[in-house]
Amino acid sequence: MEQEMSQGKRLIEVMAKIRRVSSKHQFEDIIPQREFHVLEIINSRMRCNRSEEQEHSAAPGIKVSELSEILHITMPSVSQMINGLEQKGYVKRVTTKNDRRVVYITLDSEGEAALAKAKKAFLSFTDEIVGRLGHEETEQLISLCTRLYEIVGDIRSRQS
Repeated sequence: MEQEMSQGKRLIEVMAKIRRVSSKHQFEDIIPQREFHVLEIINSRMRCNRSEEQEHSAAPGIKVSELSEILHITMPSVSQMINGLEQKGYVKRVTTKNDRRVVYITLDSEGEAALAKAKKAFLSFTDEIVGRLGHEETEQLISLCTRLYEIVGDIRSRQS
C-alpha cells in the first residue's frame, strides 16, 4: 500500500513537471497558451462550419456563449478575453444577415497567422520529443496516456 501511494505521488509530481516545462516552451513567445487554446477552438469551429453542406446557413464562427461553455468560464471573462484578442487583431466580431442580434467570433488574418506560427513551433517541439523517444516508446506513451485518460474519465463520472 505504501509503495502504491508512493507511485501515485510520483505520478502526480512527474505530470506537474511535464505541465510546467511544456507550458513554458517557445510557442509561448509567439502567443500565450490560453490565447492559443481559444484561437484553436475558434479555428476548429470555423473549419467545421465551412465543411457543412448548407453553407448559406452555416455560422461564420463561434458565439461567445459557446466559448464560455467550452472553456468553463463566465461570459464576462470570455468577453474580456475576446476584447484583448480583438485589440491584437487576432479575432473579429461578425453578425449574420439572418439575425443581427447574434454575434459570432471569427479569426482575423493576424489570428490565423499567429495560430499557424504557434502550431508550427509546437509541432517542431513534439517532433523532437518523438525523435528522442523513438517509435516504440512513443506508441507506449500514447497507449498509457490514453489508458490514463480513460481511467480519469471513469473515476470522474462515478464521482458526479
